[in-house]
Amino acid sequence: MVVLTMIASPLRRLLLALAVVLSLAACQAEVDVTVRVDEEPGAGDVEVRVWLDRAVMDRVDGIDGLRLDDLTEAGWDLTEPVEGDDGSVVVSAEKGFANPTELAGVLDEISGVNGPYARLGLRVDRSFAQSEYRFEGVLDGSVGIDAFADPEVAGILDGQAFGADPAELEAELGVPLGSLVTLGLDVELPGSVDGSDGEAPSRWTTTLDAADAVPVLVTSEQTRTASLVWAAVAAALALLFVLILVVWLVVSIRRRRARRRAARREATRPRPIPQDDSAEDVPDEELVAASPSDEEPGDAPHPQPQGAEPDAPGAVVSPAAAVAPPPLRLVIIGGPGVAFGMRDPVDDLVAFARAHGSLLEYPRIAEHYAQAELGRISTAELWVAIGAEGDPAALDEELLGQYQLAPGLRDFVLRARDRGFRVAYLGDGPTAWADLFRRSFVLGEVIDPWIVSASVGARLPEPSMLEALRRTAGVDPASCLLIDDRLRVLEAAHAAGYGTAWYSPAGRAKEAPGHSIIRGFTELLSG
Repeated sequence: MVVLTMIASPLRRLLLALAVVLSLAACQAEVDVTVRVDEEPGAGDVEVRVWLDRAVMDRVDGIDGLRLDDLTEAGWDLTEPVEGDDGSVVVSAEKGFANPTELAGVLDEISGVNGPYARLGLRVDRSFAQSEYRFEGVLDGSVGIDAFADPEVAGILDGQAFGADPAELEAELGVPLGSLVTLGLDVELPGSVDGSDGEAPSRWTTTLDAADAVPVLVTSEQTRTASLVWAAVAAALALLFVLILVVWLVVSIRRRRARRRAARREATRPRPIPQDDSAEDVPDEELVAASPSDEEPGDAPHPQPQGAEPDAPGAVVSPAAAVAPPPLRLVIIGGPGVAFGMRDPVDDLVAFARAHGSLLEYPRIAEHYAQAELGRISTAELWVAIGAEGDPAALDEELLGQYQLAPGLRDFVLRARDRGFRVAYLGDGPTAWADLFRRSFVLGEVIDPWIVSASVGARLPEPSMLEALRRTAGVDPASCLLIDDRLRVLEAAHAAGYGTAWYSPAGRAKEAPGHSIIRGFTELLSG
């Protein structure tokens, strides 16, 4: 009987024990991993199906020889093994994940941190009514069957993870051990799926003796209809409320005017003549009431200018002088998106790294870049961490060389200085890249201060970035104008007292309430 011992990683031990049996009997097996992502952003489940042929089952004394209790204790939902007519058996286990980070941990459980499924990752980008999913990495059969070796199992088998020398086993069997195990990967993403070749692939296969890793990339987009419906309902309710309010105001105004007219008619009626003969005659002028005033009872009298007589003709109060805003002293260029057209630095970095030999999955490249963006690692350390080949300084220059200065920005900066404004830069990114931008475009003398996230240890729109700008520039926020292409940054700056302008060549005013809109620097100081 072969006992499948589960200690640190139950599924990894299952596959290792499977490899032992295969190596001793030249049996066949298939391992299929299915990753299903739900509509809830980044959540889902992973299913592992192991198909064992009849020769394997004879080696482990049938289904009863599979002891899988530790899988359940490790959080896997195990289904009863299914025996086929040919004597083969399918073993299935399933485990859920709540986010992409947990998914990476589940994949590591299957084959270890260096196994064939370890270099896969999921990224989810969520906007108001749409979610974008990106599953990327490699299915790496080139790691070979040795990737499943484990010191504890080797101790049980006299120091040899497979019970014998792998080279001797392969010579005896006449085939590589890894060729006996087929690995499969299926990915199910919500929404409309687009694959790397335009045909929406969702399955990849390899064997444990593959020469190269198999690239994996599948993306999808999903429009959340419920969000759009609720937005439409909210808009309809808001419109209905406005209509009700308008009707109420119109009815109230009409009723008020009707009451005024009724009061005037009542006041102009003649008084009745007393019927008592002994009463004194009532003067004629008292038989008719005086004309009513246009003002209703309770209305406040019109205010008069100071020093004017109450009955002076034409006396009115002039409006209070509005407090003039402080003069503009500092214009702030917000980030590399405005200055250099860098829309998504992580996307650009991943594409560049791929072209320079990196095989690291997207989420992990993003994690390393975040560390550089906060100043915790240098760009030289960043290139090494993501596996890009080449001299770090040369890689910096080549990557940044693909960007151009925004049209009209230099002329705008020079004209702003002529008009008495200072110009500053506030953006996210590594310090080395900011210095290279300043040198490449000769901006060091015309834009000052130059503040980046790596020097502060925080990213926009965190308050510490805006505070660093205020302290360094020494200018009150009310005398500043921040130009940025990210509305979340503008909202935070506006709350901190800064003037704000949305840099968007095609943006509409209703998309950025409370902010000015700038189409381009060539038009900003025209006239």
